[in-house]
Amino acid sequence: MSERDIKPINILTRISKPVIKEHMEGVYTATVPIGGIVWFETGQGTVLIDTLVNIPMAEHVLSSIHEKIKYIIYTHGHSDHVGGSKVFMVDNPEVIASIFLPDRFERYQFLKPYRNLIAAMQFNIPKQLFGQGLEKYVYPTKTFFGDYTFELGRYTFELHTARGETDDAIWVYVPELNAVVVGDLIMGSWFPNVGNPWKPTRFALDWVKALERIQALEPDYVFCKGGGYLFKGDNAKKALNDNIEVIRSLHDQVVKLINEEMHISEMIHTVKVPEHLKNSRFLKQAYSRPEFFVYNVYRWYHGYYDHNPAHLIPRPEEEVMKEIYGLIGDKGKIISRVNNLFDQEQYQLALQVLDILLQSEPKDVEALRLRMKLVKSLALKDSCIMSKNAYFYSIKKDKQAIHRIQKNSNNKPK
Repeated sequence: MSERDIKPINILTRISKPVIKEHMEGVYTATVPIGGIVWFETGQGTVLIDTLVNIPMAEHVLSSIHEKIKYIIYTHGHSDHVGGSKVFMVDNPEVIASIFLPDRFERYQFLKPYRNLIAAMQFNIPKQLFGQGLEKYVYPTKTFFGDYTFELGRYTFELHTARGETDDAIWVYVPELNAVVVGDLIMGSWFPNVGNPWKPTRFALDWVKALERIQALEPDYVFCKGGGYLFKGDNAKKALNDNIEVIRSLHDQVVKLINEEMHISEMIHTVKVPEHLKNSRFLKQAYSRPEFFVYNVYRWYHGYYDHNPAHLIPRPEEEVMKEIYGLIGDKGKIISRVNNLFDQEQYQLALQVLDILLQSEPKDVEALRLRMKLVKSLALKDSCIMSKNAYFYSIKKDKQAIHRIQKNSNNKPK
């Protein structure tokens, strides 16, 4: 299997120069694939909302800001929204954020090794890249909870805290323009990121309530996906409607099935996007997906125990798999069954059956090669960035494991 067989997707570093647009007098966006920023030149200074993912991108934007930067507002503390802040501190602006944002920066520091690992898996970047940026983060000079309003020049900025993709979200309303900046409460054309396999619980119900509060304003302009993407008029209304409806629907389906005691492994295949929303151009499953949504809502409401006493205080998975493998007693039976399932295109089921062997014999090269084959088949059918990159990372790790095993075997004394 060559590296060209399956290609990971790197949305953090795909381009280095943001695309800058002026949408109305003094209102600009800078857009990159993962998101972007928006700023308002008020006649008495600039209000900048978010700061891009890194220093080079921010430096490219700085020269396009014509007025002194008076305020920076963080829509939340994810690195793609705060990574370029240091560049924009040239005018010593006020930096405004949710009261919960500093706690996020603190977690990033003490979880740095884990954050490096999951960033490498999720975004296909070098493992140390996330940690290298932490020292460049700029802490807020003002935090608040609830509502906060200030005026600058010709505009009023009404800030509101929320819980959505994070617990430290802020959205901003500019009444003079009837415009809202919603951060990642809307992900542009992407399905809402209510689920992420590596990250803490997202807040589906609070998320949709924030969108409904925004919807009630009937905005003419919705800046989203950070602030770099703009929907106007009917598109703004449609983007809000579709995001609200899909979050409400999936959330309520999960709640119903929790109350019916459905197991999570069944639930992720039972909960469905409403038929009339499946082809919505505002809900493309390019980044997250409904299965991740279900897991996250379930985890928020349910806890880990699935009411099976075998799972209450379980033995290590490797120990259990060795027992099962011992009962089977034949590697060939497992390999044969996995290959049969592969021929039937039941790749996920085959992967889980093969795991019995690999948990027991992690250095079995034949099994590792077969896992790579199965994971590649899953990845080739997948259009979601997060799961596709997770599959790619698995293949890369198995290649490395095979290389180490074969190298050690060749170095053994004859």
